[in-house]
Parts: sequence; structure tokens; C-alpha cells
Amino acid sequence: MARPVAQPRSRRERRSQQRAERSRSVVKQAPSWRSPVALTTVGAVLVGLVVIVLAGGLSFGGGSKAVITPETSYEALATNASTVGSAFAPVTMTIYSDFQCPICKRFLTTELPSLLRQFVAPGTLRIESRDIDVVDRAGGSESLNLAIGGACAAEQNAYWPYHDLVFWNQGRENSGYHDSAFIDRMAGAAGLDLAAFDTCRAGSSVRQAVLRATSAAAGDGIAATPTIEVNGQRFVGLPDYDQLSALIRELASPSAS
Repeated sequence: MARPVAQPRSRRERRSQQRAERSRSVVKQAPSWRSPVALTTVGAVLVGLVVIVLAGGLSFGGGSKAVITPETSYEALATNASTVGSAFAPVTMTIYSDFQCPICKRFLTTELPSLLRQFVAPGTLRIESRDIDVVDRAGGSESLNLAIGGACAAEQNAYWPYHDLVFWNQGRENSGYHDSAFIDRMAGAAGLDLAAFDTCRAGSSVRQAVLRATSAAAGDGIAATPTIEVNGQRFVGLPDYDQLSALIRELASPSAS
């Protein structure tokens, strides 16, 4: 048999009991932004932004970014415009590259420093750089403008510092990253006279020279970068460094001459 519920004896007790019952009957609702749907949506947006940024989808001009210093140095090497190494070196390597090409960046940042130390410094290898425009899409001109910058840097005998700075600081291709501010920033980091550099870039002769070099490379069957020729032997894409160094040693040996 159920026991009767004891009633509060005083008015104060009855009011206290009523307040307690009202508190138990009110269901607290979480703010709308804390609902599962809202939290899931916010999480998806954040994940999407992270993916886009990591993939390079949100690209801004590189003129205000911190400059990465290359690991290469040319102070003790003979340089002449876009050539580095002794004119009497038994082996010549010609590198056709596009400043926006990511595989070119990998080669120039991982293998070029070793080539300079192992073969260029001792006088075994001379490297010739050929900047061409194969990455630009219709209406784009980032590769062309970067190559024009390289030609103008060569006029101040600062091609290689500019060249390495551009590759080490390379952004996503055809994204607007390599704008005029980026190019001037790389030129400034390379120690160029910016007034002379910008005057050179504004002229038509250097532009035409880059276009002719691109056409000449295409006529020679070069349609992808990097394309590397070692005493005439051609490699397309990223070469294996051990294979490349073995070939250089073989070509430099007295029996090869």
C-alpha cells in the first residue's frame, strides 16, 4: 500500500517545494551553435580549409612571405650569366627548367647542391641553365615573367642567386603566387639593383629572348621539365642522382675522351 506524501507544514516549505518542482520540470536547451548538426558543419568547414591550404588551393601573392635562404653558394665558383663551372670542364650539363615546375624545384633543391660540391667545384662539370615556359596556362604568364627575371638577373651577374631563391621559395603553379611583388622580392634578396632590374623586365627584348628559347627547346623535342642533357645524353624528369653522378664520372674519365 502506497504511503501518502507528506505535505509541507508551513507556507515557506510549500513555496520551497514548488520552486524545486518547477526547476526539475524545466529542460535546459543547449545553445544552437552547440547542436550536433552545427558542430558537424563547423568541423567540416575547418577540415575543408585545412585540406585546401595544405593542397595549396588558397594561394596569395608571394611578395610578403618570409624568404627561404637556399643551401647553395656560388662564392667560390666561376659563374657567367646562366652558366656555372669551368669553361674547360670535360662534362657539360644543360638543364631545361620552368621556374613554376615542382619537379624542377625538387631537383634544384636536393641534387644541385651536391652536383656543385662534387663536380662543379673540382672542375669536372659545367652546368648551363635554360629557362623555358611550359607550365603557363592560357592567359597566364608567371613562368614567362619569372624567366624574364632570370635573364635580367643574368645581366647583373646574379642569375644563380635569383634562380635558387625563386626555386626555394616556389609557390603553387598558375595561382598568382609568382606576381611582380614576388619577383622583386627574390631579386632584392639576390642583391640586385631593383631599378635596373625592373627597367630590364619592362623591355621587350628579354621577353622575346625567353620566347625564342622556349620555341627552340620545343623544336628540339623538349616538351617537359626538367629535361637534362649530359654531354648530349638526355634525361626527362627527375633523374636518379647515383645514376647521374656515375655518368658524370664515366664521361670525365680519360678513357671517355
